[in-house]
Amino acid sequence: MPSRVFRVPPRGLRLLVAVAASYGLAERSPLLRAYKWGVLGRLLAVFRVSDLVVYVDEPAAASEAERARRLLEYMVVAPYLRRAVFPMLPELRYAGVLPPLQLPTHGVGGVKAGECREALLLGGDVVDAGLGEPVRVPGVSRAPRPPGPGRRVVVCVESLEPLRLRPARPGEVYMGYRVLLRRSLRGALGLGVPVLATSRLGRVAGQRELASVAEAARRRGGLLVAFGSPSSGLAEIASREGFRLEDAVDWVYNTVPGQGTLTVRVEEALAATLAQLNPLLG
Repeated sequence: MPSRVFRVPPRGLRLLVAVAASYGLAERSPLLRAYKWGVLGRLLAVFRVSDLVVYVDEPAAASEAERARRLLEYMVVAPYLRRAVFPMLPELRYAGVLPPLQLPTHGVGGVKAGECREALLLGGDVVDAGLGEPVRVPGVSRAPRPPGPGRRVVVCVESLEPLRLRPARPGEVYMGYRVLLRRSLRGALGLGVPVLATSRLGRVAGQRELASVAEAARRRGGLLVAFGSPSSGLAEIASREGFRLEDAVDWVYNTVPGQGTLTVRVEEALAATLAQLNPLLG
């Protein structure tokens, strides 16, 4: 029996997540910081997030934002291309603890007819698609580009014998998330889509409220879900920057009501929130 081809399309709208750069600073060890960002990256991929916005919420977190970007972009690249795409950087010293994303474009389980996979442009229409040798793919230079660094494209395997590839079509397969850096929370909130701010002090978000959020997101082409830091809520961060959170967002909701712990960690709030929105956003 042939192996099942794993292919899932991107969402029909932009789903953005905003997280404070100090999220990683909750851990002193660089290894544990890398692991935390890896857990976050895995959740982003599970819920087909299109963009992660890492905003600097305190001066000490500026360098952590750049470190997070490197780690998260590294995760998005197919494992068989990482050495060719990334130079040896200090930020990637602990990349071994990052969980695999296993995106549809990462060639999970070996090459299969019908799958789409990342490839590196070598010149002209020749690519390295992790198949052991370069392959010529007519028109590949115009193929959709996955998020992250490098001269990468996405190709689809039409047949194995003979080996024949074609460029992926726009919107054919989910390619992972982009990482955007912003110098402030205000900057993260101003990306042209409606914003849902999460807060334990917000109104409880029931199915009716979240359905209204999803309807607005579909109508306006996207949604940004914003989270605070391990030490400060969004309202407190906004106050430090000189504005009221309620004036800069569309909704302030508590998406984890009745919590049984003193605090809810960022990754826990992210998973709980996106799990509720996931079937509503489509």
